[in-house]
Amino acid sequence: MTKNILIATDGSSHSEEAARVGIELAKLWQGQVTIMHVVDTSGYIPMPFEGFAPSPYAKDEASALRNILLENGEEAVKHIEDLARESGVAYEKTIVEGHPASEILKIAEESKTDIVVMGSIGKTGLGKFLLGSIAEKVVRHSKVPVLIVPPKGPGKISTIRGAISVI
Repeated sequence: MTKNILIATDGSSHSEEAARVGIELAKLWQGQVTIMHVVDTSGYIPMPFEGFAPSPYAKDEASALRNILLENGEEAVKHIEDLARESGVAYEKTIVEGHPASEILKIAEESKTDIVVMGSIGKTGLGKFLLGSIAEKVVRHSKVPVLIVPPKGPGKISTIRGAISVI
């Protein structure tokens, strides 16, 4: 039976819906969750253009932005921690920096996760068709099962002889 559930959150309402599903599964299976947030700092490092000197404030601006992203990650994880605590589900948390899909896959493998639970569309919005690019990459490359929860996810989850039923 599945016991170790990795919940990836970006702080969006879609990832909160996915977290609720992951927490409910943990309750049903008497498991625990790892709540994960990836701070994607790769796109926020100011790069000087050829022939132009970088702003003397660029390093400070990048540091301030990184701190804001880390604070947002802490807030997103804390919200899911509160949901797990209220449900009586054991949890751990981790906040890492890097490319979100790569880091989710890495943590899933390192922590011997049984299933990854995440939303289909995160903060990048509805510009992506079907799955968000991060969810799609995780699904394509994961060595463990991945449960993608669509927006306005299920109201109730139950299991019968190990099968998941979404109502």
